[in-house]
Amino acid sequence: MYLYSYRKRPNFGDALNDYLWPRFIEIPLDATPSAEEAFVGIGTLLNEHLPRTRILHIFGSGLGYGSVTPEATANWQVHFVRGPLTAKALNLDPKLAVTDPGLLLHLTDHKDAKKDIDCAFMPHHTLCSERMQRLCEQAGLHFIHPEAPCEKVIDQIARSHRLVCSAMHGAIAAEALRVPWLPVTTNRQMLLSKWDDWAASVDTSIRFHNLPVIWAKPAPSVVGKITARIKAAAFRQKLERLARSRAFQLGTDAVLNDRLSRICEHIEIFNRQQLLRREA
Repeated sequence: MYLYSYRKRPNFGDALNDYLWPRFIEIPLDATPSAEEAFVGIGTLLNEHLPRTRILHIFGSGLGYGSVTPEATANWQVHFVRGPLTAKALNLDPKLAVTDPGLLLHLTDHKDAKKDIDCAFMPHHTLCSERMQRLCEQAGLHFIHPEAPCEKVIDQIARSHRLVCSAMHGAIAAEALRVPWLPVTTNRQMLLSKWDDWAASVDTSIRFHNLPVIWAKPAPSVVGKITARIKAAAFRQKLERLARSRAFQLGTDAVLNDRLSRICEHIEIFNRQQLLRREA
């Protein structure tokens, strides 16, 4: 079955599909496009770019970056979606708004990692740069690159006592691995509605803290260079304050276990259906 995900550039949230699903789905999943069936999992994937296959299995995806075509809805089987905002926008049964499947990380060995990172910072991949990494390290935080290999990112989050992040799946991984997290905005173009969608699915809310936008290369003009220095100092100082703050959040074990139970129920049903099909 075709495992559909965003693959145009490396990104942790999208890479979780290749990392997690083979551990839970019992049929072979392949990154090669197929005209028959597609498995649509982690990510903001519900839009006009969905693959044109005979059957689309929707497993925890979210709405965003466009709209879903009637052709796609005619072909899909919605097992569950990321959150209530997605379900409402697509006129789905509210019971299908389970949560983001990234929480399955709780069922891996990573949650038992030894903690040796005090506070880490993981930015949204659209503004990640060496310049931002230097500022982060100057502020005394460990920098987690969102485009690093998936297992390396998971390991660093799991080893952290706290995580500051503008990458949503950094927050989701932290929630799964029981690492308190603090959400920040690093780019005015971040799609905040997807955060609200997921947060509502786990009975929490998001209060963002704003960090100055840090571009990979400041404008070459004198004004640009001065502005860049001012913003860099502000970024570093605010990151230092946030790392020491009490604003970090973490949901309850009860909510996490309930959502995991519901995800696993859908996985079990799917695996059983696929087994019956192969035996027929």
